[in-house]
Amino acid sequence: MKPVIELVSTGDEVLTGLITDTNAGWLSQLLLEQGWQVRRRFTVGDDKADLVELFVQRSHQADLVIVNGGLGPTSDDISAEAMAEAAGVPLELNQHWLEVMQQKYASRNRAMPQSNSKQAMLPQGAELVDNPVGTACGFAVKLNRATFFFTPGVPSELKKMMTDEILPRLRRQLGQNGHSQVRRFFSFGLSESGLSDRLDHLPWPAGITLGYRANSPTIELKLIIETEDAAAIATAEALLLAEVGTHLVARDEMNFTASLGPLLLNRDLMIFEDASGGRLTDTISTITPEFEGHYLAGLPDSAEDLALWLARSARPLTLAIGAEGPQGIPIALKTEQGCQVQTLQMHFREPLNRRRLLAFAAFDMLRRHLLGEAVMIDYDILPCSERFTLPA
Repeated sequence: MKPVIELVSTGDEVLTGLITDTNAGWLSQLLLEQGWQVRRRFTVGDDKADLVELFVQRSHQADLVIVNGGLGPTSDDISAEAMAEAAGVPLELNQHWLEVMQQKYASRNRAMPQSNSKQAMLPQGAELVDNPVGTACGFAVKLNRATFFFTPGVPSELKKMMTDEILPRLRRQLGQNGHSQVRRFFSFGLSESGLSDRLDHLPWPAGITLGYRANSPTIELKLIIETEDAAAIATAEALLLAEVGTHLVARDEMNFTASLGPLLLNRDLMIFEDASGGRLTDTISTITPEFEGHYLAGLPDSAEDLALWLARSARPLTLAIGAEGPQGIPIALKTEQGCQVQTLQMHFREPLNRRRLLAFAAFDMLRRHLLGEAVMIDYDILPCSERFTLPA
């Protein structure tokens, strides 16, 4: 039987939307990658009565509850108090953690404020969970059916504690891996709705669920697998790949260094860019430092003019993003076979998102050429107004 896993996010600032709750999404993704799927998520403000009621309620319904936030030194940090009241036990001083905090402050030549002592007050019988980054320790409490893990709201502290401290405990409690496995596929150029039209109606085998995650400029597709039927898994993967086709840019993780790096080895690449504002050069320099990049204002703004301009380049492999013109923004790839240019129309206003999309589209043309695929194709998210090919 699959464990019932739930998440609780605390704090008025989260409940009212003053800060975005990125921790809950990160936790859900992390647990899914281990094979454990979150069943429910709750958000509660800084109200002790509400927290106590929720903790008691979920203790009878869930196997595992991860509570994020409310472990700080101020009066509105009440997660430990609420858990103690829900369990019917007092708070007691954890002398070990008090000394750890004092040592952390002493190492910075600072005296620890008295208010920080509150962070060492844990429900009686709680298991301390170390926080090597900050001063708010985590802790675990067993109440009725559920095991509760309490974690700080600071993302860097949460991530370190989950990876180093809590995941090993979960593997001991729930098994080395969950009942699910996840296979991840990254596509570019197809919209989320376009992918939904292609994929949602397909006859997915029993025990396999399709999931989506938009992460501009790619769409991540997930096969959530809760079966050991190898034939069913192979069928599901074949169904997905047949529909995504050459729009697939990566599997398992989105990493240009891993996917493009070997293909660019010992290749003499030159880059020119205008509308992308240097994004293309910055990104490709992390993949291979052996290239020449130029960020120029005033590059041609049409497909034909950019191809003719590139014809003067002596390099056999040149990638260019032109200026924005009436028809859109031309992106060109010059190879030994000639120059291919497509002018893409941008409907995104946010500057960083525009530059990221342009750079990714240029990378996609380069990737396709290096893999022997068609260099210019239709993108749902970037309509093409013109294409031009200049033979070598």
